[in-house]
Amino acid sequence: MLKLTCAAAAAAVAAIVSAPGAAAQEDDYLAGLEDRYRFLTAEQMLTEGYRVCALTSAGALSPDAAAMVMRDLEVSVGPAMDIVSGAVLNLC
Repeated sequence: MLKLTCAAAAAAVAAIVSAPGAAAQEDDYLAGLEDRYRFLTAEQMLTEGYRVCALTSAGALSPDAAAMVMRDLEVSVGPAMDIVSGAVLNLC
C-alpha cells in the first residue's frame, strides 16, 4: 500500500512539474499562428499540431504532414507549412 501511495504522489508531482513547460510550448506555438489564422481556433491548431508531431515522429516528412494539415483543416499550402513548422519547433 505504501508503494502505491508513493508512486501516486510521484506521478502527481511529475505532472505538476511538467505542466508549465507544456503550456509554455503551446503558447509559443500558438503565438506564431493565432494572429495570422484567425479563422482557426486554438483548439484546432493545437490538435493538428500534435497530429503533426505524431506523424513526423513516426518517420513522415514535412511535406506529408503539410498534406495532412491541408486535408484536415481545409487550408492552403502556406498555412499548412506554418502549422507544420510551428509544431515541429515548439510542440514535438
